[in-house]
Amino acid sequence: MSEAVLDDATLVKVEEVLRAACGLTLAHSLRRSLETALARSAESRGLEPASFLRGLLRRDAQAVETFIEYAVIGETYFFRHPEHLRSLARLALPQAGPFFQVWSAGCASGEEPYSIAMALLAAGVPEGQFRVLATDVSGRALERARDGLYGPWSLRHIEPELERRFLEPRGEQLSVVAQVRRMVEFRRHNLATEPPPLSAPSAIFCRNVLIYFPPELVRRVLEHFVSVLAPGGLLFVSPAEVPLTNGLGLEAVDAEGSVALRVPPPGWTRPAPPTPRAVRDAATALRAAARALPPRPPPPVEPPPKPVVVAQAATPPVSALKDPMARAVDAARAGQFEEAEALAREAAKALVPEAYLLLAMVAEGRGELNGAVEAVRKALYLDPRLALGHATLVALYGRMDRPEDAERARQNALRALDGLDDEQPLRGVETMTAGGLRQALAPRTQSGWQGVR
Repeated sequence: MSEAVLDDATLVKVEEVLRAACGLTLAHSLRRSLETALARSAESRGLEPASFLRGLLRRDAQAVETFIEYAVIGETYFFRHPEHLRSLARLALPQAGPFFQVWSAGCASGEEPYSIAMALLAAGVPEGQFRVLATDVSGRALERARDGLYGPWSLRHIEPELERRFLEPRGEQLSVVAQVRRMVEFRRHNLATEPPPLSAPSAIFCRNVLIYFPPELVRRVLEHFVSVLAPGGLLFVSPAEVPLTNGLGLEAVDAEGSVALRVPPPGWTRPAPPTPRAVRDAATALRAAARALPPRPPPPVEPPPKPVVVAQAATPPVSALKDPMARAVDAARAGQFEEAEALAREAAKALVPEAYLLLAMVAEGRGELNGAVEAVRKALYLDPRLALGHATLVALYGRMDRPEDAERARQNALRALDGLDDEQPLRGVETMTAGGLRQALAPRTQSGWQGVR
């Protein structure tokens, strides 16, 4: 297909057709991939590229359907984010009724729904007690999914025991066994234009799909998910998509260091975000908390028990009317460190990344560096562009004598600052501007980052 036919203006029009048909919005760097999709679509229809393009721009139904088949990218593999699959059995099954439904939305070539079925069977869920509905806009992808034949690239992360149990050789490929196939139904469905295909599922998986949708479509799709999920039902999205769910009233549930989102039971109220004053005061409060705790003793001596700090009678009680994050900061300022930690954990359930940073600072003050790193990682899972989270890892890895990890975290922090004015206040527990953090992260002052915290 000539460049004269597919100039930038034409590519924009082609992308508009794709967006209207299935909601897909490509990053600018991927827009040229539509040239290949157009060429393959024209070849499959036995048409010249220019002729197929004219039909596509007229939004001829057959041309649009064919184009979707070749334009939608569905790269996936078995047991992607395995912590989600293990958590599905651990968190959702005890609440399930006699029949357990899971919707895999945007299932591509089928690895995800088959993985869900395998995980549930491996967890001891009886065959026939659950069903996985797998949907995708691409009929071509669904045909491959129904075939259930996969090569090594799709199987690169599956555990050997599960591979032996649920897959069998078929020539040079592996085939999903009949027991797993019976648990999965494949159906064509367009998230952008059609209502949900089932009601009251116990869990919905929609991972690495929403990032391709424009914001207004993301909101509409998520609202559909929340409207059909059963009470207590779980929503699993990719780490990069978790922030897109803010404001939907979902409860965050720990999923082995990752996050699952749950439709709360009746009466649960989503806590309000922390007040600016609470965020500003948190650094001072937690530095005082760290000073009040004993220093970390050298190994192999066991650390002494955590001191119990009793508030003075004159200390006013923490108001139960405030949200958990603000109450956590108040408790820390009052010297009630155990209560502060408990409240921060409560705030973390409401997808407040700052709560995990607070927990990291408390853990670091105790000398629990691994626990502090884990808490920061959870904050970054919720907000990958949380610059102060990456910067906190610089200090932690420095204390752990992990210079390569510290440098990687420093570069991540600097990337998170890209495009921010120097006077821009940063999200986090600390009070710092983008310019102040850039200065602190400069190589000549990297060793002094601990001092500016």
